[in-house]
Amino acid sequence: MRRILLLIAVVLLAGCTTMSKQLNGSLTPPPGQAYAIVSLTGRAFIPDTATMQANWNGLDNGSNGTVYAAFVTDTVFGEQGMPPVEGKLALLTLAPGRYQIKDVWARWADDTGFMSYQWVRHFKIDAPFEVKAGETVYLGTIWVDMSNLPELQIRNEQKRDFGHIHRVWHVPDTSAVRTELLVNSHPDLAGPGY
Repeated sequence: MRRILLLIAVVLLAGCTTMSKQLNGSLTPPPGQAYAIVSLTGRAFIPDTATMQANWNGLDNGSNGTVYAAFVTDTVFGEQGMPPVEGKLALLTLAPGRYQIKDVWARWADDTGFMSYQWVRHFKIDAPFEVKAGETVYLGTIWVDMSNLPELQIRNEQKRDFGHIHRVWHVPDTSAVRTELLVNSHPDLAGPGY
């Protein structure tokens, strides 16, 4: 068990170091590109079994991708003194244009003591956003309550997420980051999922 925990710690530190090296202290995107920042977090009774996946696609081009968070290995640390939360702060490198977070999948286990249940919920949100060349946009947090009454919320966790950018990504200046919080186009589907 100790070896597994040590391996997880090494993987976490390697991931943080990689992002820090990639950014080299600045959130200035490569020439002709843009950055979008979004976090995936939530609440689960057994966090070690919880994962989230947000799928995005371009509205002006055929690009698409996925942001994935495994609560057993991914953590958003926030500012000094803030409690860390399970989830992931993701940086997307995108061509300028219009995009959307199309949908979110959440998977988790629930152990009643008698049986273990595997849950999967799908949330269609079609949340649009736009990025321009040379800019960085903060989209907020996609938060999912993973319980027998699952729900999705889009939250502004800028203080925590920017704290993570400063402490873990080693980017001291976030003053040029534009905040454009995602807006769920299907709030009626944000309840129990389907």
